[in-house]
Amino acid sequence: MNAFEFDIHFLHGTLALLMCVVLTPMLLTTILSNSFAKQLQRNLVYLILLNIVWNLLAFIEQLPTIYISDEMRQTVYILGVICWIQYGYAIFCVISELAGKTIRPIWKKIKNFLFAWNLIGVVFCLVTGFQGYFYSGIVSKWYGYTAENSMLANVSIFLFLIIPVTLSAIIAYQAIQTNAARIYRSVFSIFVSSEIMGFTLDAILPAFGLYIYAESAAIFLFIITMTLFRANAAISQTEMDLPEILEQLVQQMNDGVVVLNSNEEIEFINDAAAKMFGIGRKAILKKSVAQILPELMPISEMQNIPIEIKSTGVSTSASVSSLYANNIFIGYRIDLADLSKSLKLRRQNSLLEKSFQDSLNSINTRYFKLQEHFRKQSQFLESLLNYLPLRLWSKESVGAYSQQNKKDVAVRGNKISQVENPPFTDLERQAMTASGKIIVHQEVTLDKTGKKHWEKQTFVPMYSENQQVSGVLGLIEDTTEFHALEEERNQLKENLRQASNFDAMSNVAGGLAHDFNNILSGIIGYRDLAESTLPQIPETVRVGKYLEKMKTSLTNATDLVKRTYDQLKAQVDGQEKSFTQFKVSVVFDEVRDTLAATLPQNIQIVKNANEDAIAYGSPTDFHRIMLNMGKNAILAMPNGGTLTYRSQKCELSEQIVTPYSTIPAGEYQFITVQDTGSGMTPDVVSHIFTPYFTTRAQGQGMGIGLSAAMQLIKRANAYLDLETIIGKGTTFKLYWPLNKNMENPTHG
Repeated sequence: MNAFEFDIHFLHGTLALLMCVVLTPMLLTTILSNSFAKQLQRNLVYLILLNIVWNLLAFIEQLPTIYISDEMRQTVYILGVICWIQYGYAIFCVISELAGKTIRPIWKKIKNFLFAWNLIGVVFCLVTGFQGYFYSGIVSKWYGYTAENSMLANVSIFLFLIIPVTLSAIIAYQAIQTNAARIYRSVFSIFVSSEIMGFTLDAILPAFGLYIYAESAAIFLFIITMTLFRANAAISQTEMDLPEILEQLVQQMNDGVVVLNSNEEIEFINDAAAKMFGIGRKAILKKSVAQILPELMPISEMQNIPIEIKSTGVSTSASVSSLYANNIFIGYRIDLADLSKSLKLRRQNSLLEKSFQDSLNSINTRYFKLQEHFRKQSQFLESLLNYLPLRLWSKESVGAYSQQNKKDVAVRGNKISQVENPPFTDLERQAMTASGKIIVHQEVTLDKTGKKHWEKQTFVPMYSENQQVSGVLGLIEDTTEFHALEEERNQLKENLRQASNFDAMSNVAGGLAHDFNNILSGIIGYRDLAESTLPQIPETVRVGKYLEKMKTSLTNATDLVKRTYDQLKAQVDGQEKSFTQFKVSVVFDEVRDTLAATLPQNIQIVKNANEDAIAYGSPTDFHRIMLNMGKNAILAMPNGGTLTYRSQKCELSEQIVTPYSTIPAGEYQFITVQDTGSGMTPDVVSHIFTPYFTTRAQGQGMGIGLSAAMQLIKRANAYLDLETIIGKGTTFKLYWPLNKNMENPTHG
C-alpha cells in the first residue's frame, strides 16, 4: 500500500474530525442544560455519543500507514460496525420518545424487538467481521481509505441500519398530525432523503464498483443527529412550558376549581373559586376544606351537590373527584358551578328561543326591511367616505386600488383597479407586514410660498375571513391648522415669559430713571453755580460757551429720562396709549442722522421709503425700535456693509404664523431693517429678544435693546418676523398698523 499523503486524500478523516468538533458541544449541552426534558435527554446523549465514537474511529481509519498497520485498520473498521449497528436502534429510541404520548401502542412492542435485534446485529457483525466475511478488504480512494463491502455487509446495512431508520421515519410521519407538525415534517424529510442517498452511495454504487464517496453515510447520519438534537430542544421547551399554560387555562375558567391534598387542605384554587368564597387566593391556601365547605364533609367522590356559600350567598353545584398519580391517591378536585349564572343563562335562553320564533314568523318582512336598510347604510357609508375631512383609499393584496373617496380622487385621480409601480409604498408594505400594527407617519412639506403643511398618514392592514392579510387601508389627514395653533400656543408661552422678564426690567429701569434724574438735578445745579460764579472776563468766554453746551446736553438728558419715566409709569398704571399717525420717512431720517454721528466709514445707510408713507402709533417708540435695530445691524457688520430701511404698503390675504406671533390678515405698513452682516445661528435667533441676552463681550452691551424693541412692537399692536442667513445678513420684518381701527386689545 502506498504511503499516505496529507492532502485531499485525507478528506474523510478531516470531515470526521470536524464532525467530532461540532458534536462535542452538542453532547455537553444535552447533558448539562436544563432545557431538555428528562425522558428525552438519555436517548439523545446515547445517540450523540455513538456518533462521536464512530467519527473518532473514522478519523483513526484514515491515518497513514506509518501510524497504523493494515491489520489494526481492519480492526478499527470492524469496531466502527458496532457503532452504526447501534445507531439505527438509537435513532428509533430518540424518535419514539420524542413522539411521546402520540405514538401508537404497537411501537412499544417493536422497540422491545429492536433491542434484541440490535444485540443480534452487534454479535453477528463482530463474528463475521473478524472472520473476514464482512469486509472483503480495505482500499485507498481519492478521499481516503474505505472498506469494500461484501454482500453480507450490504445485507447487514439493510437489516440493522436502514430498517430501524425506516421505522423511525414512519413514526415521524404519523406524528405530523400533532401540534408539532412542522418539526416532524422536517425530521421525516431528513430520514427519507438520508436513507436513499446514504444507501445509494455507500452500498448500491460500490456493489457495482462505483466509488463516488462511499463514506457518505457518516455525513447523512450526522445530519440526522443534528436534526434530532434541534427537534428535542424544541419539543422539550414546549413540554416545559405546558404546566404553566395549563395553569393559565384553569385560571381563565368561568367555573371554580379547588384542589385538595391527601390531608384535605387546599393546595390550589383558581380565581373563579376564590371570588365565590370572597377570599384572596393566597389567604385560602393550606386551609382545611371543612372551614369553607362544611357541607361536603366527610369528603368523598360526589356529583352535583347544591351548596350555598354562606360568606357570599352564592349558590353553587359542587362535584368532587379523586386525584391519582402513578396509581397513588394524592387528593381531591372540587368543581364549583355557579347556579345563579346557570339559571340566568336558562332564562336568557328561553327568551332567546321566543325571540327567535317571533323573528322566524316575520322573516320575509324583515328580509325586505333589511334590504332597504342595507341600501341606506351603503348610501350612508359612501357619503361618509366621500365627505370625510381626509383622504381615504384601500388596496388589495396584489396592489390594485379597491376603494377611493372623493377627496383622494380630487388629488390623485381615479385609480380604482389600477396597480402602480411599485404596487405598494414603503409605509403600506410596512403596515401589511407589521403583525396587525397600525403605522402612523407625520409628513411636513413646504408649499411654493414657504408655508408649512402637516399631514398625518395612517396605514391599517386589512384581513380576510381566515385572518390572512388581504390588503391595506390608507388615510391622509391635513393637520396643518392643529400644528399651526400648537406653534402659536408655544409662541404665546415664550412671549409671556419674555413679557415677565421685561416687566422686571421695566421696574428696574423706572428706579434707575428716578435716581438718575436726581443725579442730573445735582449736576444742573452745580453747573448753574459754576456759571454764576464765573468771572466775566475775556479769558472765560470759551468756558462760558462750554457751560452753555453742557446745559443743552443736560436739558436733553433730563427730557429723555422724564419721557422714559413717564412711559414706564403709564405702562404700569395702565394709562391709555398716546398714539397718532406719523410719517415713516421722517423717523427714518432722524434715525439715520443719529446713527451717522458714530457710524464707521465702511458702513452705508440707505433709506427706501415713500415720503408720504403713514403709520399709526407712537413716533417716539418707533424711533427707539428703528434705532435699536440699526445699532444691532451695525455691530453685525464689523467688516463693513449696507444698512437699509424700507417701507411699503402690503396686504395679507390670510394669516401668517411666525415664531413670534400670528399675524392676522389685513393691510399693513411693511417695514424692513436689513443688513449685510454675518447673520445669526438658530440658537442666537431663539434668544435675541430675551432680556439681558447678548453676544458681545462682557462690558460691551447689556442685552436689553432688542427685548425693549419687542415690547414696544407689541405695545404698538404691530407684528414681527425675521429672516437670517449665515454669512449674508439679517432682515427684521415689521407689520405696522396703518390706523387706529387696527388696534388689537388681545395682542402682545
